[in-house]
Amino acid sequence: MIFIENSEYTFTTIESIVMIIYGGFIILLLMFGWDLLGRFIKADKRMRGDPAYMVFFIIAVAMLGYGIYMFPALVDYFFVSDLTGADNALLWIVPFKYALILCMIVPIAYVCLLILLKNRRRIANILGLIGVLPTIYIFIITIITGNNPSINVGFTSPLILPVVAFIAIFAVIDFIGIVYILIVELAPQKEVRNRVLLGILGIVIAGIGGFIEVSSRDSLIDNPDNWWYVYGTFIELFGFIVMRHFFLSIPSYDEFAWKNGMIEMHVIIAETGISLHYQSFAELKANELKGDIKVTATLAENEARPNSDLVAGGLVGIKGMLAEISGDRGKLENIEIGEKSLVFKQGKTILCLLLADENLGVYHSLLDDLVTRIEEEHPGLDNFNGDTRKLHIAPIVEEVFDLTNQGILKKTKKKKKKSLPSNTSESEV
Repeated sequence: MIFIENSEYTFTTIESIVMIIYGGFIILLLMFGWDLLGRFIKADKRMRGDPAYMVFFIIAVAMLGYGIYMFPALVDYFFVSDLTGADNALLWIVPFKYALILCMIVPIAYVCLLILLKNRRRIANILGLIGVLPTIYIFIITIITGNNPSINVGFTSPLILPVVAFIAIFAVIDFIGIVYILIVELAPQKEVRNRVLLGILGIVIAGIGGFIEVSSRDSLIDNPDNWWYVYGTFIELFGFIVMRHFFLSIPSYDEFAWKNGMIEMHVIIAETGISLHYQSFAELKANELKGDIKVTATLAENEARPNSDLVAGGLVGIKGMLAEISGDRGKLENIEIGEKSLVFKQGKTILCLLLADENLGVYHSLLDDLVTRIEEEHPGLDNFNGDTRKLHIAPIVEEVFDLTNQGILKKTKKKKKKSLPSNTSESEV
């Protein structure tokens, strides 16, 4: 840091304030990135390959990378007069900044494309390779500039403009890819989706602040009292604070994979155990239910799944027994069965039970909505006579669980057509 000690650069009041804000900005970025990375590291190894974990992993890397990028950026921003001399070897910092940006955004775009293209990995690999080429190119320019600082490597330099164009293209891919994956591809439940949207709003705020900051910084030479430089920097910092708050407020990234974790669901009359509706979301092997429960139970590996009415009756019995033991009748919400989880939600008349891979908070809120909707639209269930033909529970399940988006509904209906006789009622589905 000798060049800083020997620098003749004089800081204005505005630049001094911005330097302080940048210091807080760097700390925030490094903390944010480390928090996200910590969640990824602590997650089950089997979950790390899931899209939700991969997206937040690359966001973590981006935040850490941006924090590191700010160090050479500060040198460039505030010691410009010391770096423009023909004999000053530190001019290589300018292309080095662009190299760091490419090292951040190209891997993010590649991971997003891998998730979105799925069966077209070759296209993602080709586009990833295209992103590697300008990265190698700008590193070469950095080395050349270090040996020959007289080369023009400014923003409008013909050597830099192609790199800037690549950065703009990949930045758009990153933003659209992350937003689409988090909101559409993963289809999170409403509460989680709202937090993601607010986090994305933070990114937009940071982008607006960054634009104001850059445009104001460029005009400081002609207008050293341009306070918009401070305002823009503060807005960018505030945007990242908003982003960090809402992204870290998501309890678990497993919440994004809730649709893939559902196995089957029963809607039954709470007191009698009569089955009103059965929905299968995924093929279940009997040996997956082997293991310890709070009440130990074992199923033979070659045993077929039992009739839905028998299952419903058995579940009511288990629920009642455990409720009596706990002394908290009607409050049972979850049973762990081996590596699976059985989630309960009871209304005035009906009981909904969902078998899933994990006990996620999203399942509890969805079952709450489902119970409320079914009882509101079927007010006579307390005197149910056993005729399921007048029930319309399936459309409610489809709407509450948003089954059509992931193709789950189509797959389930196809199974029904093959396996059901013509006189089968909804309760036997």
